[in-house]
Amino acid sequence: MRHLIQTVTREAFFLSCLVGVGLSVAGSRAEESPGVGSVVSMEDRLAKGLKARQPHEFEFVDEVVAMVHAGRLPAKLVDSTFLWALQRQQRYPFPLIERALRLQANRIGVEL
Repeated sequence: MRHLIQTVTREAFFLSCLVGVGLSVAGSRAEESPGVGSVVSMEDRLAKGLKARQPHEFEFVDEVVAMVHAGRLPAKLVDSTFLWALQRQQRYPFPLIERALRLQANRIGVEL
């Protein structure tokens, strides 16, 4: 058990905390407005997890969330790209996910 605890990286811990907070936020917001909680939590998770700071970064996050909400971009693709970017252990992961998400979206015929 001790070995298992020691092998957990900071990123895995951060990710598990982030997912836990996202689920609790989604649950509380789902009570307030049904069906909107998961999209709102995705916006928060992307903006905070990727350390968005510039206005164009927040616009990109808003665009991605809107496309997921409209059904043009699969949420699973966004989540997997988000997790991949966090695993790269970059101090500032936003440029990495932006490029990767644009490439992934282009592969399925969606322009970001």
